[in-house]
Amino acid sequence: MRLQLKLTLSSAVSKVIILLLLVILLPPLIHRVTLHNTDKRLLEKKEQVFDIIEERGIESFISNESDEMYGSYNLLKEEFISLEPIAATQIDNRIENSYRKVENEVLEYRVLSLAFEVEGGTYLLEIGRSLSTIRETSETMQQYAFYFLLAIVLLTVFIELAFVKILLRPLTLIIRRLQRIGHPDSFKPGKLGTTTTDFVYLNETINSMMVQIKEAFLKEKEFIGNVSHELLTPVSILQTKLENLLTDPAMPEEMLVKLVESQKTLYRLKSIIQALLLISRIENEQYLKNEEVSMKTLAKDVAEEIEERVVAKRLTLDLNITEDMTWKANYSLLFTMVFNVVNNAIKYNRPGGAVTILGQNTDRGYTLSVTDTGVGMPEEQLPNIFNRFKRLQVPDGESYGLGLPIVETVAKFHNILLSVTSQPGKGTCFSFLFKNA
Repeated sequence: MRLQLKLTLSSAVSKVIILLLLVILLPPLIHRVTLHNTDKRLLEKKEQVFDIIEERGIESFISNESDEMYGSYNLLKEEFISLEPIAATQIDNRIENSYRKVENEVLEYRVLSLAFEVEGGTYLLEIGRSLSTIRETSETMQQYAFYFLLAIVLLTVFIELAFVKILLRPLTLIIRRLQRIGHPDSFKPGKLGTTTTDFVYLNETINSMMVQIKEAFLKEKEFIGNVSHELLTPVSILQTKLENLLTDPAMPEEMLVKLVESQKTLYRLKSIIQALLLISRIENEQYLKNEEVSMKTLAKDVAEEIEERVVAKRLTLDLNITEDMTWKANYSLLFTMVFNVVNNAIKYNRPGGAVTILGQNTDRGYTLSVTDTGVGMPEEQLPNIFNRFKRLQVPDGESYGLGLPIVETVAKFHNILLSVTSQPGKGTCFSFLFKNA
């Protein structure tokens, strides 16, 4: 999972947790707020009643002669007000929930009860508001508060997603630049347009590390090239001297056998040096890629070159190039690349098996594949087959562990995508994808 998505998800999860906590805590909080507002409104109504009494007198509510109580409620029974004379010993001021019977209907109200003295008498004032109305108000407030909080969470998630994307843009640029590096020689240190010191430090560290890798790689290539070139001359001289000794009629037979074994060893050493020198020259881009190479012609030439080995191993070589394609490349390097793969397909095949060379156009480009019915390889071994001197088990003992590294080096040099699939006991398939421009 990408860092940007992880940061956004962690932020979203934290906000969802906060939202859930608010959903749990919001109802009692809003209920307390509505009750507080209701109590405040009841106290305001009380002041209004007192203002009327002060202005008009208590007689505007209760007649002194009848000494009756006064009661009034609105049409929907949401609020009521009552005023009645009481004894001075009955004074009990409070605000609480209580039930009232209004027109044969029992309703629950939030009631303010307040006793006061005026004009020599003691009176009880009660002002109530329906709890059902309070609950409706509370539920409405909770609903709107939930929608508001949800909108805030969604809005902040999208804002943080955009902000994180902008914040991590330098890291994305660093990753893309590293992905474009196909070869240490192609790396060019560059500055990063950001004010984030962490990314600046990361970029500088990567630049420094890649420069060191590039220098080490160049030294290694130069060393391999020089050593291979310098060793090739004395090995050739020794080989010539051995050949001259073999032609000497006075040489004892026992010495001739030892000389032949020494010559084989020199031949093997010369082959290794030539392979290393080839890899070094390819990596140093000392070859031109200016030839129009036909895939059909290339496959046919390889098949003709290796025909004797196919017959000797009693194999069947199926050349199936259904479609042709030309590729601007170095013919001799491509020949070596395909030849090495076909040679391996023969070497690791079983008697009576088959080798198939298939060429065809696909959606991604032209594919040239070499498939055998040989011993195959386990999946865990596939990542290591291109390592230099990683010698596989070869029946004839001719492998130096450099054939497949040469194949990989040539493929990279020509920007060819190389892939390998294999199943033990069933065979191996090497595919070369010549991607469309």
